[in-house]
Amino acid sequence: MSELARRNRKRLVDLLGASDLMVLATVPEHVFYCSGYKSMGYDTDRHMRMAVIFDSTHSIVIGPKADLWAAREVMGDGPDYFTYGTFFFGEHDKTRGATEFGTYGEALAAAIVRLAPGKRHLFYDRLPEISALPGTLALQDGSGTFRRSRAIKHSLEIDLMRKVSALTEDALARALAEAKAGMSEAELAAIMSSEIVTRGALPGFIVVTAGERSAFADAYPTAKRLQAQGIVRIDIGCMLDGYWSDTARTAFVGEPRADALLAFAATSAGQEAGRRLVRPGVSTDAIFNAAVAAVRQAGLPDYRRHHVGHGLGIESHEYPTISATNAVTLEPGMVFCIEAPYYRPGWGGVMTEDTLLVTERGAEYFTRLPREPYIIPA
Repeated sequence: MSELARRNRKRLVDLLGASDLMVLATVPEHVFYCSGYKSMGYDTDRHMRMAVIFDSTHSIVIGPKADLWAAREVMGDGPDYFTYGTFFFGEHDKTRGATEFGTYGEALAAAIVRLAPGKRHLFYDRLPEISALPGTLALQDGSGTFRRSRAIKHSLEIDLMRKVSALTEDALARALAEAKAGMSEAELAAIMSSEIVTRGALPGFIVVTAGERSAFADAYPTAKRLQAQGIVRIDIGCMLDGYWSDTARTAFVGEPRADALLAFAATSAGQEAGRRLVRPGVSTDAIFNAAVAAVRQAGLPDYRRHHVGHGLGIESHEYPTISATNAVTLEPGMVFCIEAPYYRPGWGGVMTEDTLLVTERGAEYFTRLPREPYIIPA
């Protein structure tokens, strides 16, 4: 993870293109992006604060003293660690080269002073609460540069995303193979969660919705049982070393109803139309328009959708969104999910979702499971 974070920091500095700058990351996802360390504190304390400040040669991580050893395990001894707050590790309370401060603000101010000599610009991802800056240092908005850097994945990120996508598909395939009528949504979700955790990843969202509940977008699984002729919509994502997967498939319990098959075929046509356009130089709004038009032509003439996909990386939904109002030109290194789901309350919902990498000549699929409707024994 230390090498991955080092490469991310270098990319940000290179994109900014100046030697007299330093960069400040305080958004939680960017703290991970620039340090390789993801604190569990973000899940347990809504007031949790960390930061990474760096230039072309040095980096300083600012975080609670309680995170010191966990952070060092991930980052090694490369970045300096400025701790804040009070925490005790017992008689072996060694700081391992860390510099201690009372508050987050004091630690951040000291880190800025440490890297400030010879610098004129401090680029930030989110406007920091800083009372004063040393010397002639000026704040500049670098949020667009963070967005640009994250959108184009480098080889280490791509390899990691291939792995997490394959792992996720293995979990989904196992659940589909073991599914049967009478099983609950929660039992299917447990199969996937177990496979994900056993393989060293963290379950993110595991949507298993059956029957009429398949129309509920991003709903938690319940004790509802799978019933004959019912739809089972599964949308699943997990995280491996900080990077997300996202894929979805639709199954039917026994013989599918004709109207359900029609809706599935129409959304599959739209998703395929979108997938086939993924290559360098294509605009995201063109993908959206093609996908929606294909769904309508294939049997759902009133189909509407706000987006048909999104970027993927250190967040499950990233820039850019594939929508009618968002014209972003695809470039090699971008990783996308393509989908064209259909939700009809009181009836059900169907979807297929795949993850693709934009390559120099076209696209590489990270997801490889069949896209035909899955049949669960009734």
